[in-house]
Amino acid sequence: MARSQRKLASFFGLSLVLAACAKLVGITDTPVSDEGMSSDAGAMLLGGAGGSSAGEVTIAAGSGGGSGAGGSGGSAGAPSAAGAGGAGPVLDAGVVPDAGAAPCTDQATRCGVAGRERCSAGVWQADACPLNQPTCEAEGQCVVRGPAMVDVGGAFFVDSTEVTVGQYQQFLAAKGSDVSGQSAVCSWNQSYYEGPVVMDPSQYPMSSVDWCDAAAYCAWAGKHLCGRIGGGPIARADIFNPDLSQWFVSCGGGGSHPNDNPDTLDNPRCNAGSGALAPVATFPLCEGYYPGVFDMEGNVAEWVDACEGTSGPTDTCYLMGGGIFDNSGSYCSEVYEGPTNPETRSNTAVSFGFRCCAG
Repeated sequence: MARSQRKLASFFGLSLVLAACAKLVGITDTPVSDEGMSSDAGAMLLGGAGGSSAGEVTIAAGSGGGSGAGGSGGSAGAPSAAGAGGAGPVLDAGVVPDAGAAPCTDQATRCGVAGRERCSAGVWQADACPLNQPTCEAEGQCVVRGPAMVDVGGAFFVDSTEVTVGQYQQFLAAKGSDVSGQSAVCSWNQSYYEGPVVMDPSQYPMSSVDWCDAAAYCAWAGKHLCGRIGGGPIARADIFNPDLSQWFVSCGGGGSHPNDNPDTLDNPRCNAGSGALAPVATFPLCEGYYPGVFDMEGNVAEWVDACEGTSGPTDTCYLMGGGIFDNSGSYCSEVYEGPTNPETRSNTAVSFGFRCCAG
């Protein structure tokens, strides 16, 4: 489907009646505040901007130049970990080691260019943040940006939910029009959002983002798109291998259950095939193999770190899991692709979203 047709599909898909926000189940979310949000490029526009009705929220596209790897952390000018996969910590703005500084206070912490540092015997030494709180901010505090994370068998962590509109808003506000720091395969990507998509700003899954947008968000959060266990992208031939695939094992466990949560007309366990997005984690029975991981078999299909080629926007990339237009019923072992119309890095749709992994 052409990109313009996908945008049209996004518009009509979101005109469907959205489910009322239900109380979240077992999810601790990152607070989202409208204070200090700019209406400039990369921020949320409130109160009917861009043709929206009162109370709706439109995400405005940021624009700008630059290339590189992953997405930078914190405010503009902050040092960041490179990589489309986003390995490594993300640092607050302006925090760099000072070789000429006086001896530090024992057990004090700070954010250095290589991650969090702790003072020991008057010397700053590396003290990495834990994987479930991978971002170093302020005076060395370790935090999680985006969804809370769940331990997957001690091997890595996965986001408990799909990244929400409110969480993506924080990323846009931090980045503004700065699209530097992306990998070479994403150097064409001059905006982290192309809309408009209008929906509740807090708890609906972020959708209509391309692969590079998703990779940049995960890198900004100190995480990466889910790929190969142990790190890096995963080959198409391995994405259903529970010994190799982070996304697949998070959904179905080591036994690679293809469908933990079958949907029926009488018992809709997941938001699959409904045609309308729902707030994350409002289908409490749609839980992955690991407790506290929601919506892998419904809501939006999710970009993963699995692409063929390195040429740029036309490379074939894959999404996994069930979605609002999916009625096939084998959701953990499902991938969005087609012999005549494969998805590419630059494709967007109302049913395309993502979550991140760490480790």
